[in-house]
Amino acid sequence: MEVKSKLFKRKTGKSTGTWIIRIEYFDQLAGKKKFMERHAAKRSDASDERDRLVSDIKKTYGQIQAGERMTFNGLAEICEKGFYQPAVLVEGRKIEGVRAHNTAKNHLTVLKQFFGDRLIGQITTDSLRDYRRWRLKQGSRHPSVKKGTVVPVKLATINRELSAMRRIMRYAYGQGWVTKDIFFKAEVIDISAEIERTRKLSETEEVLLLAACQGTREVTYKRKRHGKEETITATFNVDNPHLKAMILLAIDAAMRRGEILKLEWEDIDFQAGHIRILGTNTKTERERLVPLTERVKAELYEIRKFTKGDRPFPYTDFKRSWATAKRIAGIEDLHFHDLRRTAITRWILQGNPIAMAGKIAGHTRLETTMKHYTSADAEIVREFARKMNEIHLNKELDPKLESIH
Repeated sequence: MEVKSKLFKRKTGKSTGTWIIRIEYFDQLAGKKKFMERHAAKRSDASDERDRLVSDIKKTYGQIQAGERMTFNGLAEICEKGFYQPAVLVEGRKIEGVRAHNTAKNHLTVLKQFFGDRLIGQITTDSLRDYRRWRLKQGSRHPSVKKGTVVPVKLATINRELSAMRRIMRYAYGQGWVTKDIFFKAEVIDISAEIERTRKLSETEEVLLLAACQGTREVTYKRKRHGKEETITATFNVDNPHLKAMILLAIDAAMRRGEILKLEWEDIDFQAGHIRILGTNTKTERERLVPLTERVKAELYEIRKFTKGDRPFPYTDFKRSWATAKRIAGIEDLHFHDLRRTAITRWILQGNPIAMAGKIAGHTRLETTMKHYTSADAEIVREFARKMNEIHLNKELDPKLESIH
């Protein structure tokens, strides 16, 4: 790419005595000549600025000039219209857009609050660290947080936001709007600092949770009548077979929330005893089969009697019913995704190969399955103790074995 430069000292006008740098080059993308002009007080400064400009223009094929005028808001708008669009799926594969479209929009909203009108060329690695500190002070932005209160934000949330920032800034770098990758060798996204959840459902909690999906409940509340406050106890018949079936699908088949809600009757093979999860409905975009246990079969047969349409679960979400079941069961700090971790842990503790458990769970890497397995903590320790006790007991019962050792 040919870049012409000229360096001279202005002799007339308001800027008499100022050194002028003029750059001329042909922008192949725009199909026309472009010009740049900069001022400097000293010849040495002007010479350094000229060399920098020529280098940046050649490195970015002339796009640096557009980047010098672009704010982060402008860049975010370009990215929103470009790749931050709802996912487009063809033959079960995502060809463009993002699956978690709304989540990506939320990340951009927070990033724009901090970087906003800042020129993208002025955003540095230190700016990213400033953002992390600012974000920690802001606290959680979850809809459940009451206005006026500050709830600590999780490091995992900040990491996801910075991951979105990395994609945006690397897009700008690829377009030639900035000359440096500010994330290169920058330890800003600290995955190791995230606290991994190890919560699993115990067998006792499972019984309580499933029981909370149906039965008779008494609810006591207060109300005012004729100016007097009175206590009322009402009896309700709770029957939520849909929620019970969804819970069992997570516990027995390790299905994700989205996979359950997108499930269709034609995906369930009652005779073969398995469920086919389509690639369009999975996080990894890979089709897989999961086991269909007898108790899940029974629940699905039951809801099929009165559920209309192609899907067993005609909902977009079930947060309220899930929260109610947990409250009735007296279970705290349990996420629905913890049921999937419970399923994978149980499979492995039952003696199934880790690789097979990972394949059925839909993990693309064995390390992911190992993370779930090693999080078994108490279960694994008890299993180790049981096996060691068996060995010691066998030694005591076999004196010959004892003498050999």
